[in-house]
Amino acid sequence: MDSILPSRLSDDFFISRREAATRLCVSLSTIDRYVAAGVLQRYKIGPRRTLFRLRDVEHLVRRDDVGFQAPAPVPLRPDF
Repeated sequence: MDSILPSRLSDDFFISRREAATRLCVSLSTIDRYVAAGVLQRYKIGPRRTLFRLRDVEHLVRRDDVGFQAPAPVPLRPDF
């Protein structure tokens, strides 16, 4: 679920979409897929600003359990 404003706790730090992609070593579109699949929660700040909780991103980096599956890539349409 998307939240309009992040609940602010003293230990919460937020990073941009680009920073999240850099920390996860993935593309920006993969970040969008993680959000769509519910793997990563985003926080919308206004119409153009999206932030991610740093601890959620770090948890995703460390997540190597068997139950985790990244969203499947969208197949490309063949050219005819």
